[in-house]
Amino acid sequence: MKRDGWIREVNGIWILRFRYDWESWDQNPKVWIERGRLESNGPALLKNRKRMRRGLAIKLWRELLSTGWRRIPPQWD
Repeated sequence: MKRDGWIREVNGIWILRFRYDWESWDQNPKVWIERGRLESNGPALLKNRKRMRRGLAIKLWRELLSTGWRRIPPQWD
């Protein structure tokens, strides 16, 4: 089961991908957050990736949406 969330800055280039870290899910649920941007001449450029607790990731997701970020369809694999 895939459960990814994708959001993008309204007037920017950055995209965040939120995805569950299934290896940690039973004991201490965590989420991977990847930050990248689409390149016009090739694959997406991934700038960084971090892991955080599920609760903090949900809070970050909601804060970003409230400041203008928008949900988007998946952008890379």
